[in-house]
Amino acid sequence: MKKIVSLFCSVLLLCGAAKAQGFDSGGLIIDPSAINSFDMFNTSTTQFSYGTARSAALAGAMTSLGADASCMSINPAGLGMYRSNEITATPMMTFARATNNGVAGFEGNAKNRFAIGNFGMVAKLRESSTGVTAINMGLAYNRLADFNYKYSFATNGTAGNASIADVFAGQLAAGGITSEQLKGSYDSSGAFMWGNYDPTYWGAILGYKTGLVYDKDGVWGRDMIADNAAVDSFTTVESKGSAGEWVWSLGMNFNSKFYLGFSLGISTINREQHTYYGEGYHYSAEPSLNYRADYFNYDQVSKMKGTGINFKLGAIYRPIEALRIGVAFHTPTYNTVTYSFQSGMTSQVKALNNVDDYKVDADGFINPAFSEKTIKLIDDGDYSWTYTTPTRLMFGASYTFAKQVVLSVDYERDWYNSMRLKSSPYGPLYKGYIKDTFKGSNTVRAGVEWRFIPQMAVRMGYGLWSGALNDKDAIYSTPVVYKSQYMSAGFGIALSEHFSIDATYQYSTNKLTPYKSFYGYDDVVDFASQTFQTSIARHNAMLTLSVHF
Repeated sequence: MKKIVSLFCSVLLLCGAAKAQGFDSGGLIIDPSAINSFDMFNTSTTQFSYGTARSAALAGAMTSLGADASCMSINPAGLGMYRSNEITATPMMTFARATNNGVAGFEGNAKNRFAIGNFGMVAKLRESSTGVTAINMGLAYNRLADFNYKYSFATNGTAGNASIADVFAGQLAAGGITSEQLKGSYDSSGAFMWGNYDPTYWGAILGYKTGLVYDKDGVWGRDMIADNAAVDSFTTVESKGSAGEWVWSLGMNFNSKFYLGFSLGISTINREQHTYYGEGYHYSAEPSLNYRADYFNYDQVSKMKGTGINFKLGAIYRPIEALRIGVAFHTPTYNTVTYSFQSGMTSQVKALNNVDDYKVDADGFINPAFSEKTIKLIDDGDYSWTYTTPTRLMFGASYTFAKQVVLSVDYERDWYNSMRLKSSPYGPLYKGYIKDTFKGSNTVRAGVEWRFIPQMAVRMGYGLWSGALNDKDAIYSTPVVYKSQYMSAGFGIALSEHFSIDATYQYSTNKLTPYKSFYGYDDVVDFASQTFQTSIARHNAMLTLSVHF
């Protein structure tokens, strides 16, 4: 069940920022307390460049190829090309590296992870010399997307810089929340009643409780941060997890000319993201304040876990021995996702004039420091999020030259503007925004395999995804991948009649849209961080072990 019921759900913006009474706010740090349309987009984006080492080496250009466990998630008709039973397993290592235009990452820009790219089994159910030549059944897990990355950056501020405290003040003012109201929001045990406030405001309330903002004479503004403070900022985003698919498939071979297959897929989503943001304040002269904030730290953790169901239908036609033509259709995946969120904030404050008689240490700093944590927001059960991914259509062709070299090319069309949020704890959202923001995407994949001796093959591949944003230069409430490309190379060795090994190295790059750590504006004020740009590169190494019998 949903543990916290929001009271002001109508203030959630379609793009995931807060909006109330004319004040718009958003950015990387502001309000990740709900799944937004970009979370739906990011967990729906698959490149089919993982799976087995052979498929990855060919950049996933498998729509017209077969006899590989990855084809169950791409074109299940390829399952009909198996001539023996098979068991495969693909362990992999992924090394993510990020770059951005902020000051060099103070907490690192690298994340390494061990994962499983594929595990599959194929069994021959029928074999005949005429008619339906073969019927094969398969069960496999294929990795479809990787959420493992880390990036961090800092900025050096100058006097009068905008602070996230300015946005917090604007949010509380727009929401009609007063300090007197917050002071009266404690239960009989002394615990703050977070459930009385929409999670959109939780970050701003943390700012109030740690001394960053206060309403003076009914006007919200900075509290213990002087207006002329130079603001340094520090940001770290660390994500882990993946999207994958358990798939059951059936493939049929009709006289080695026509192949037909279908798959029932059960998708899995597991993503955990930790976001840290901190500010440090410098003063050219001692401010005329009773208390002076020197820095604060803001930590947020969100988790998405879900499963979904989809159906795939595919066909491959072989007009001549050397040529294969394939087509596959993927229905949207219907995902049901649980979501949790929690945040906490601490600040270091020096008492210049201790009018409130705080306990201070020998250096005059309030001790213990201001520190507060929200309760955990959990959306599950009847309050889970459900949404559908894009419809996908794939075409592929491959040709074998001199029975040694195979060239395979794929084209894929995904309709991201057809994504739909079916239900959420906050009612229907996003439909119009998705149509306006996203479009259909195009993916081209190509791979070549040269089997220069019967027992060994070398492979290379390249893939390019054009992106699905109508405006890749716009600043959204969160950074969004707008272009991906990947290159790969590998080899395969048949060690014996029953055992083979394939190895692949893959390099991929993801370009992200420009973004801000925070922004807030209305008709009178406009606060924003500088604009940042991040790119994430991945080095993947995978090894497939196969047993044929």
